[in-house]
Amino acid sequence: MNLDDDLAAWAAAVRLPDADADAIFRRIIATPTGPAVAASPAVTPRLKPSWWRGYNAGFAVRMVASTRLAA
Repeated sequence: MNLDDDLAAWAAAVRLPDADADAIFRRIIATPTGPAVAASPAVTPRLKPSWWRGYNAGFAVRMVASTRLAA
């Protein structure tokens, strides 16, 4: 086995099921609501889903680019 095979095997072993990954994503982007939130300046608003989509898209581009062979 080479490093690529080892990494592929590791990635396959640690990959979350789609439903679990989606649940984690939804918890991260959830915006707290309700009267307690409105009255409390200590509650930090969550990042918008559009920010996460943009961040993840950029991360994916950088990750793929990093795997290309150097010219």
